[in-house]
Amino acid sequence: MPFRIDDSAIAGRLQSLRESIGAQMAEFHPNRFQIVDVVIPASEVEALFSPSGLLVRDNRPVFAYIRDHTEKSLGEWEGPRAMKKLHFAVCEALLEMKAQGHFDRYRVTNATGDKYAVDVREGEREVPLYPCQYCLGKVGYRCFSYKHTPRAKRLEIVHEFNSQEAMDMLWQWFDFFRQEVSNLRTAHSPTGYPDNWPRVARAFKQQAGWQCGSCGASLSHARHLLDVHHVNGDKRNNSDDNLRCLCKDCHSKEHHHYHVSHNDLQTLDSTNKCIFSPREGWVGW
Repeated sequence: MPFRIDDSAIAGRLQSLRESIGAQMAEFHPNRFQIVDVVIPASEVEALFSPSGLLVRDNRPVFAYIRDHTEKSLGEWEGPRAMKKLHFAVCEALLEMKAQGHFDRYRVTNATGDKYAVDVREGEREVPLYPCQYCLGKVGYRCFSYKHTPRAKRLEIVHEFNSQEAMDMLWQWFDFFRQEVSNLRTAHSPTGYPDNWPRVARAFKQQAGWQCGSCGASLSHARHLLDVHHVNGDKRNNSDDNLRCLCKDCHSKEHHHYHVSHNDLQTLDSTNKCIFSPREGWVGW
C-alpha cells in the first residue's frame, strides 16, 4: 500500500509565508501539454491569425499545414521541392493565399515530431515536412533571416529544423506577448507615474545607450530587459540625478518584491549566446 502524506493542514501557512516574502507562484500552462490535432475548414484558418503574429488555437501556438494531397501519389509528392510546408506564423505565404481565396482544408496540431499525417492517393501517410521559410524569418528561428541569411545557411537551417525546439520558442514568444498585453492594461490604472513617463523613460534609456548603469550589460538588442529606476523612490521626480538605467536583474535587487522570470535571467546571463527578442527574433551573438 503506498505511503501518503496529507499536507492540507499546512497549505494556508505556506501561502501566508509566500505572501510575506513577496514570492510569486510559477505560472503553469496546462494547455501546453494537451495535444491539438484537428482538421479545420478553410473558413476557420483566418481565426488562427493571432495579434501575437503566431498561429494560435485555443490559446496555444500551433502548426498548420495542408493535409489533402489526394491529387498526387506518394511518389509524386515526395522530394524537397514537392514537400508542403509547416506554418506557425502569420507569414506572407498565408496572407497571399488568403488574398487569393485559396485557403484549403488544413490540419492544425501542436504535436512535435519528424513526420506528419497527409492524405495522398494511396491513403493517409506519415511524411516529413519542411518549415515555411517566411515563418522562420518571422520568429527568427536560429537567427534565420530570409533577406540576410546566405542561401546555403538558410537551407541548412531548414533541413535541421526541430519542431520541438520551434514549439518551445513559440511558447516563449506567446508568453512574452501575453505579459506585454497584461502590462499595457496595468499601465492604464493609477501607478503614481506621470502621464509622459513612457516617453521620459525611453529617452533616458537612449541617452544611456541602452546599457545597465550597475552591471554594464548592453541591452540594445533586448530592450525589454532594461528599466529606469527612481533612486529616491519618488516616481514624479524625473530629474536626471534621480533616474538610473538598470537591467531587470539589477533592478530586482533594489526592490525585493520585483520578480524577474527565469527566461529573462537566462537572457541576461548570456554572453556568447544568441540573444532572443520576441519583437526582433534571435539577434546578435
